[in-house]
Amino acid sequence: MLLCISAIQNDAERSMVESLYHQYYKFMLYLANEILHDPNQAEDAVSQAFVKIIDKFQKFSFEDCNKTKGLIGILVKDICYDMLRAEKRREYIPIEDYTIPENSENYPLDYILSQEDYNALLELLSGLSVKSGSILRLKYIYDYSDREIAEFLNISPENVRVRLHRAKSALLYALRERGTADEKCRDESSNF
Repeated sequence: MLLCISAIQNDAERSMVESLYHQYYKFMLYLANEILHDPNQAEDAVSQAFVKIIDKFQKFSFEDCNKTKGLIGILVKDICYDMLRAEKRREYIPIEDYTIPENSENYPLDYILSQEDYNALLELLSGLSVKSGSILRLKYIYDYSDREIAEFLNISPENVRVRLHRAKSALLYALRERGTADEKCRDESSNF
């Protein structure tokens, strides 16, 4: 991997990629190994991730460490799941088949009002599938455009829009389920 990094012509970029390598290599390897359960494949996934980072270095900002760690984590996870699908060791689990509501323009991401709502939303995102959670985080938390997400995940911009739509529907469904659960809890507590 260090050989690939040394091939970078620009000294500043090479230094930045080396810094990313030293700072996030163990984190990336840990994530990959947790998903793939094979140390050799995990190293391959980390190498692929760094090649992708080098290839798309100009398109992304690596100055905010939280954003960088999230972006790198999503990249590694995406590569690992691509590897699993390629080997057909794991059956692909599709996004939940929820019916899309007729009034679909009122998605919850458009109405975040407070930090409490934001934290609750992050909790709900963690309950969604990896694809849904990742695409919503890239779009609304890390603020990437559809085109940037498409390039990053190696999918078409149209596929990004479809995934976003499905992920928003799944999130809306989860919010409604949570609202129903919250109402039941309030009703039960009022009986005491």
